[in-house]
Amino acid sequence: MSKVGILVAAALSLSVLAVAAYLWMSLGDVEVGVSGYIALVAGALGTLGLGAGLMTLVFYSHRAGFDDRAGARPLSEEDPSKDAQERQ
Repeated sequence: MSKVGILVAAALSLSVLAVAAYLWMSLGDVEVGVSGYIALVAGALGTLGLGAGLMTLVFYSHRAGFDDRAGARPLSEEDPSKDAQERQ
């Protein structure tokens, strides 16, 4: 990554942290009930489960070879002589 990219990423990270700190401080004495904690835990577990499931699909796709041709030219554009030979 270039130095400009690192600088932009650092500036964005600091900005997000500053906004998060401001919002956290402005909440004051907010009470969170049992249902709030249940929702927090369910959301965190759901997010972790979704991430794990998607990463499992990525690894499975890579090992099975489903994404070997991703980003490559279509077969018909690679070698026209190969297509002509296959038709004969």
